[in-house]
Amino acid sequence: MIIWIRGVSGVGKTTLSKKLFQIYKAKNKNTILIDGDKFRKLFKNDLKFSLKDRNRNAERLIAFVKFLDNQKINIILAANLTSIKYRVWCKKNFKNYIEILINTKINNLIKRDKKNIYNSKNRKNVVGRDIPNFYSKTSDLIINNDSSKKEFFQNIRLIQRLIKNKKKH
Repeated sequence: MIIWIRGVSGVGKTTLSKKLFQIYKAKNKNTILIDGDKFRKLFKNDLKFSLKDRNRNAERLIAFVKFLDNQKINIILAANLTSIKYRVWCKKNFKNYIEILINTKINNLIKRDKKNIYNSKNRKNVVGRDIPNFYSKTSDLIINNDSSKKEFFQNIRLIQRLIKNKKKH
């Protein structure tokens, strides 16, 4: 099973994936969590954030996920997948693949901007600002994160229902 949680920086990918990981790791020890920022650090942050570098990082990440999936490891990912091309590839090539998109209003991103991505006028290559954030029909579930953390975590039930329904087919 692969659960790919995507969305722009600061939307809540890591927050939701950590909570989901706690639940599924308790049920199945063969489950791992991959955070996009930590994955970049494995390669010593050798790539920047241009669209070309983001695509290169996506190729690395997909290859790693494929490697783990072939070993029957359950994967929860918190990483934006900017290019539609890669999202479509994942949908076609991973058997038990679920894609979740998290959205929020720009003013909430600015309020939560711990990494100074949206508040810095000098920052370049920001998805949703300089790099288009293409929304496609690849997402199995779209979650809005404009409420409290408690309400945000209630979406886990929707995710669990989605996983259960996917396993039936």
